[in-house]
Amino acid sequence: MSLQRALPAPGPTTRDDTIMAHPQYPDLPWIEGDLIIRPEVLADVEAHALAEYPSECCGFLFGPEGEAALLDEGKREVNEADKYHRLDPETFPRTSRTYFKIHELRAARTLDEAATAGRPLKVIYHSHCDAGAYFSAEDAATFAQGGALTWPCAFLVVAVEGGAITERRLWVHVPGTDEFRESSLRVE
Repeated sequence: MSLQRALPAPGPTTRDDTIMAHPQYPDLPWIEGDLIIRPEVLADVEAHALAEYPSECCGFLFGPEGEAALLDEGKREVNEADKYHRLDPETFPRTSRTYFKIHELRAARTLDEAATAGRPLKVIYHSHCDAGAYFSAEDAATFAQGGALTWPCAFLVVAVEGGAITERRLWVHVPGTDEFRESSLRVE
């Protein structure tokens, strides 16, 4: 799957109070949320968030294609926000304290390679420092534009406040909007 392909127009998300498949990616059910994460994977995500604090961490979560809800592997990524800020503070005014930036080419390659291997990238995760696990306006602007989801996955935000994990929340795109809603994430 390539991120460079044209995205179909967003369509309806519900009918008779039943959540329908995401209109852009109907064959990727993890985009709708209601996911299950293995305890050791979540523990590593949280350890990553604590290790990077007071900077935001970021990374990817994968799982078997045949078990759409399952997240059983993680991969830590480098937050490149400080690098971009140093190179061009006018275009990138925020640092890793309040922003995360994943290398886009590496992310696109990871997305394609994971799909080919039958272990798709299902979630992009990141942390918030001394703030809640909400999906910020910056997050929404990064991952949805013109009502279309820009990366075919769900999103996990982990809150680190005062050097401790305080909450975690899974967020999914609301098709046809630039908004995200919270979804369930079970640890099993």
